[in-house]
Amino acid sequence: MPPLSELNPSKRTLALLSWVYVAIGSLLAVFYLLGHDSVRDIATVLAMVLLLTASLVAWRVHEFSSRFIWALMAVGAIYTLGEVVAALVSPSSELAVLSIFDVAANAIIIVLLASVVRRRRGLLSTGDVFDGVIVALGAWLVAWVLFVQPFLDDPTHSNLGLIVNALYLPMSMPVLALVALLLFGSSKPGAATWWISLGFVANLGGDVMYALEETRGTGLWAYTTASVLYIFAFAFTAAGILHPSARELGEESTGTLRIKLPGRVFITVLALVVPVLMISVLPAASFTDQVVRSVSVLVLLALVGSRLFLSTRTTLHAQDSMLEMARTDVLTGLPNKGALLEQTKDIIDSVWKTETQPSLYLIDLDRFKNINDSLGHKAGDEVLQVVADRLSLAASSLGAIVARPSGDEFLVLDPTPTSSGLALAHAEVLQSVFDQPMTLDHGTIFVTASVGVAAMPQGRPLEAEELFRQADIAMYRAKDAGRNCLALYDQTMQERVSHRMKVETELHGALDRREFRLFHQPIVDSVSGRVSGFEALIRWQKADGTMVSPAEFVPIAEDTGIITSIGSWALLEALTQLRTWTADGVVPEHTTVSVNVSPRQLEDPHFTDVVEEALRRAGMPSHLLWLEVTESMMIENPELARTTLQRIRALGVRIALDDFGTGYSSLSLLQQFPLQRIKIDRTFVNGIIDSSNDRSLIRTIIGLGDSMGLDIVAEGVETVQQLKMLRELGCAKAQGFLISHPVPAEAMRSTIAALESLAEWPEFTQILGDSPLSGR
Repeated sequence: MPPLSELNPSKRTLALLSWVYVAIGSLLAVFYLLGHDSVRDIATVLAMVLLLTASLVAWRVHEFSSRFIWALMAVGAIYTLGEVVAALVSPSSELAVLSIFDVAANAIIIVLLASVVRRRRGLLSTGDVFDGVIVALGAWLVAWVLFVQPFLDDPTHSNLGLIVNALYLPMSMPVLALVALLLFGSSKPGAATWWISLGFVANLGGDVMYALEETRGTGLWAYTTASVLYIFAFAFTAAGILHPSARELGEESTGTLRIKLPGRVFITVLALVVPVLMISVLPAASFTDQVVRSVSVLVLLALVGSRLFLSTRTTLHAQDSMLEMARTDVLTGLPNKGALLEQTKDIIDSVWKTETQPSLYLIDLDRFKNINDSLGHKAGDEVLQVVADRLSLAASSLGAIVARPSGDEFLVLDPTPTSSGLALAHAEVLQSVFDQPMTLDHGTIFVTASVGVAAMPQGRPLEAEELFRQADIAMYRAKDAGRNCLALYDQTMQERVSHRMKVETELHGALDRREFRLFHQPIVDSVSGRVSGFEALIRWQKADGTMVSPAEFVPIAEDTGIITSIGSWALLEALTQLRTWTADGVVPEHTTVSVNVSPRQLEDPHFTDVVEEALRRAGMPSHLLWLEVTESMMIENPELARTTLQRIRALGVRIALDDFGTGYSSLSLLQQFPLQRIKIDRTFVNGIIDSSNDRSLIRTIIGLGDSMGLDIVAEGVETVQQLKMLRELGCAKAQGFLISHPVPAEAMRSTIAALESLAEWPEFTQILGDSPLSGR
C-alpha cells in the first residue's frame, strides 16, 4: 500500500480512518478477552456497528453501488440479529440459531465476493472456475473429516442442529477460494483488497474454531477465539471499505486477468495434498463416512483430470496462436516475410524444372514517412490496411500471395509467370492499385509505390532469400529512378550494389585517413570582376590517388549518416582556409566562403552548435560564412528546416538557396525561410543565349531578388556571352568554368592573380570593352 505522504488530503484522511477502525476493533477484542459476559456482548455488537457505519460512510465517499453497500449492511445486520435472537432462546437452541444466521450471512458474503472478483478480474475463465471448485472441494473434504462427520455422529445434537451445521462450515469453503482468486490475480491488489480479504479469512477462522469446539469439545477457549476472530473480521472489513483504494472494488476490469502461476499452483496442490494425507491417516468412522470420502475423492480426481486436460488444450491453443502470430502481421492480418519465404521455397522446389518463373514483387510506399509525420501514425496505419486490402484483391486475380515483411513494404509471391515480361505485366497490375485515391478519416490522399521485380531464371533454382534480395535491389533501383516506378532485377544492378558496398566500406574511416580535400571555386562580381567569395566543394582522393566523384560518394554518405561528420569537417576546414588566405593577403578581409549543407546536417539538433563552434575555432566573423541549402531540404521537413535556419541566422551566418528555379515551391520558400541569397541554376544559364524563355525567367528571378533585397549568383557560367548577358540583365555575381574551375587551396593565390589579369583574355576585352572587368 502507498505511504500516507503520497496521498492527497482527502485520501489521507480516509486511510487514517481505516487504521482507526482497526485500532478500535483491536480494543474491542481486548475488552472481549478481559471482560465479563455483558461486556463481551457489548464488544461484539459494537464490532458489528463498526461495519454498519463504515458502510454508510463508504457509500457517500466512494459512490459504491447500492447493492454493494446493502449487501455489507445485510451481513452486519444478520450477525447482529443472530446475537439478539440467540440471547432470547434456550441455551440448547442457541448454537443452532447462531448457525442459521451465520449460514445466511455466509451466502451473502459468497455472492459479494464473487461480484468483486468478477469486476476486478473480468469474466472468470473456465480454468479459474475449475481451480476455485477444486479448492472448495478439497476444503470440503477436510471439513467433512474433521468437523462435519464427527458432528453428525454426535447423538446429543438435534435434527435442526445437524442440518444447519452440516451446511455451515462447507459454505465457508467457497469464501477461501474467492479470496485466493482476488489476492493472487495478476493485478496488484490494493490496501482495501487486503483488508477485506483479511476480514473474510478472520471470519472463516472463527467458523473453524466454532466447528472445532462443537466436534472436539476443546473447551471455552475455542468459542472465545472464534468471537475475537469475528470482531477482527468486522474491523478489517470496515477498514477495507473505508480505505481510498476501495474505489477499485467498484471498477470493472478492462480485460480478463490471469491468476499468477505460483499462487495457482500453491492453492491447487494444497487442496489436493491435504485431503489425501488426511484420508490416509484418519480411517473412516462409518459406511456413510467412507461413501462421502470416496465420492468426494472421485469428484476431486475428475476435476483435476479435467483441469489438466483443459490446461493442456489451452497450452496447445496458446502455442498455435503464438505460432500464428509469429507468422502473421498484426496490423494487416497478412503473412509476414518468414511465412511467405517458406511458401516461396516450396514453390521454387516444385516448379524449377518447368518453364515457370516464380516471381517476387517488393512494393515500397513512396514518402510514407511524410504521411506519418503530417497526418499521424493512425493515418499511416489506415493507409497500410487499405494497401493490404487492395493488393490482396489484385493478387487473388493473379493467383499470387501478399505479405507484409515490415514497415511500409509489401511482398507479393507470384508463382504463375513464364517469362520476365509476364512478371512485369503482373507487377503493373499490382501497381495500378495505387491509381485511385485513398479515403481516410483525415481526408483523401494519393499514395504511390516503387516496385522491385525479381523473377527466378528458368531451369536454375534460387534460394528464397536470394530472390527476395534481388527484389530488394530492384526496388531501390525503382526509387532511384524517381519513385512510382517498376524495376526488373538484372545482373548489372548487382554489380552496382557491389560497387556501392565497396564505396561505402571505404568511406568509413576516410575522414580519419585525411582523404578528403576541399576545392574552391571563386565567385566574382560580374561588373568589377573582383573575387567576392568562394564556394567550398568537397573532393575524395583515396590513398592510391584515385579521385571519387562527389556524385558517387555524397549520396552514400547521406544514406549512412557519415555526411554529418564530413560536413562538420568541411565547415571548419573552409573557415580555417579563408582565415589563412586573409592573413596571407591572398584575399581581402570582406571575402566570404560558401559551404553546402546536407539534409542530414539540417536535421541534426546540434547543427547550430557545430556552426558556432567552427566559427569560434576558426576565429572568423559569422557574416563571412554562407550556408547553401537546397529546396528539397525545406520541403520535406519545413518546420524543422525553418527552426534550424532561424537559429543559424541568429548567429549572423547567411543562408543561400541553391539551384533556384528547378523546383515547384521556390517562390514560396523565399517568403517562408530566412534567405539572403539565391543561386540561379546552371540549366537556365546554359540556355540564356538561345532561349528567350530562360532569359525571361532569369530576368524575373533577378527582379524578384532585387525587390526582396537578396543577393543573386548565377551558377555554371561557361562562356563570355553568358557572362555578358547576365551582366546586362543585372545579375550581381557569377561563378563557373569560364571564371575558374574548382581548385585546391594551394593553387588559389595563382588563380586569383590570373583573375585579376583579365587583360590576358582578348575576348573579354572585346565584349566588355572598357568595363572594370577588363582590368584596364
